[in-house]
Amino acid sequence: MAFSRKIPVSEAPEWRPWASAHFQTRAARDDFVDSVAHSAGTGWGAEPLADDVRGARVRWQPGWFLRLNDLAYAHGGRIVVGFGRHRAV
Repeated sequence: MAFSRKIPVSEAPEWRPWASAHFQTRAARDDFVDSVAHSAGTGWGAEPLADDVRGARVRWQPGWFLRLNDLAYAHGGRIVVGFGRHRAV
């Protein structure tokens, strides 16, 4: 049986790695990036992707993902986070 250990916030790195966010239109993506920029200093960041007009990259500090995800969803987007499989021996 596999188990995972939840990492306490005090042991977590300051910022999570960059993840992708996808939106239905370029305007929706730009509105999302502007919203994140206007809330600077809150524990999250976003940048538009140069090679994808509907994509952005996002990152967050521990405890801020759900709010950032809600903001992306409100703009018609979704954040795609890849999790690796861990196996306990």
